[in-house]
Amino acid sequence: MAIYAYALIGLIVGILSRIALPASRSVGLVGSALLGALGGVIGALISSIFAPASVTTRLDTMAIVLAIIVSALVSIGVIIGTRNRRFA
Repeated sequence: MAIYAYALIGLIVGILSRIALPASRSVGLVGSALLGALGGVIGALISSIFAPASVTTRLDTMAIVLAIIVSALVSIGVIIGTRNRRFA
C-alpha cells in the first residue's frame, strides 16, 4: 500500500516541476504529473534493492528521498528534452 504514497509524492513533484519549467508545450500538466508519479514508483523500487522488505509495506525515508529525486529527474528531463528548439 505504500507504493501509492510514493506515486502521490511523485505526482506532487511532477506538478511542481511543470510549474517551475513552464516553457514546454508538448508535455502538459497531466503528463508531467504522471511522469512524476512514474518516477516516484521507480525511485521506491530502486530503494527496494537496499531495503527489500520495508518499501512496499511502509514508508521508508530512503525510499521517499529516492522517489523525490527520480521523479524530479524523470519529469524535468522529459520537459527539457521535449522543448522546441529554435535557432535564429
